[in-house]
Amino acid sequence: MNKLTELTNQMPELLAVFLLMLSTFLIGYFSAWWFQKLHYNGLIRRLKKEVNDSIRQRNINNIDTLYTELKPRIEETVKNNIIETMNLHVDKKVSAEKARSNYVTYNISKPELDLDRLGYGNNSSKDDLTQISGVGPYIELKLNEIGIYNYDQLRRLNGSDIMIITKLIDFFPGRIERDDWVNQAQELQEG
Repeated sequence: MNKLTELTNQMPELLAVFLLMLSTFLIGYFSAWWFQKLHYNGLIRRLKKEVNDSIRQRNINNIDTLYTELKPRIEETVKNNIIETMNLHVDKKVSAEKARSNYVTYNISKPELDLDRLGYGNNSSKDDLTQISGVGPYIELKLNEIGIYNYDQLRRLNGSDIMIITKLIDFFPGRIERDDWVNQAQELQEG
């Protein structure tokens, strides 16, 4: 009961603190809102003035005038695009050359591995290449397609061989070195 009377006695003081905090919050909130509104209204007025000034400098009275000036240009552009599209369908070589970008290279001949130095492999002398970290079933299949079947071939790889393999199997550049396939293959062959 004693705590209840103390709380009742302090109620006016707590209410006064609450009202003071509430009024401070409201003053801050509405002041920030008002300053923000002034800032954006000034910005909007300035941009409207710039647009109107640029329109007055061009002596454009309304948007219809602007459209009538642009309409012949639009029609000419559309006609040129239609003619160009028709020409592309007629000559496929020209369209292929135009579609070719600087970023894409079209290699007719793929690089070849020096299998005389690396050694030849086949399905009968095949090792489980998936034991090497970074080689999954898909990569193993791609390696088999280019003639790499066993650990002995992988341990003989040099820098140029790695670059050729990366191109042939469309693998991430630098990944073979990072995963250290050569040393892993040597360890697996010995072990």
